[in-house]
Amino acid sequence: MTARPPSPAAQFAELVSRFPPEIVALVERTLPKLRRALPGSYQIVYDYSNSVVVSFSMTERGYEAIVAVAVFPGWVKLYFDKSLPDPKGLLEGAGAKVRSVTLKSASELDRGDIHTLLKAAIKHSGVKFPRTGSTTMVMKSESKKRKPKKAAGA
Repeated sequence: MTARPPSPAAQFAELVSRFPPEIVALVERTLPKLRRALPGSYQIVYDYSNSVVVSFSMTERGYEAIVAVAVFPGWVKLYFDKSLPDPKGLLEGAGAKVRSVTLKSASELDRGDIHTLLKAAIKHSGVKFPRTGSTTMVMKSESKKRKPKKAAGA
């Protein structure tokens, strides 16, 4: 008899268990709020050497995410599409595709400026969400490391 592989939720719990307890607690409070805000979406989970990223998308392609959460040892960031208007200048970074805001508490998703950004990201996506619906977690393998370039003439 073959052992059943762990569920995506169990795999995710194992991945984030390597982070400090306060970071794990913040993630455990943040993700349910995003699931409620984005019903029927996919949670695409990527494991990188120093972080875990959860992209919320209506497809199984993480690069089509409406928002993404990145979990690092010292903080949790919420990522938005770079083209999202940011009238209060909250978004940090100069990425080619995304910018972020650091979450200090999960309650920031319920009210205030970050809540406003989340609502704007949902509207900006143009996606019509069902009133209810469960999200589906999809585990992706760690991103491939870039192979070193071959020397010219080799």
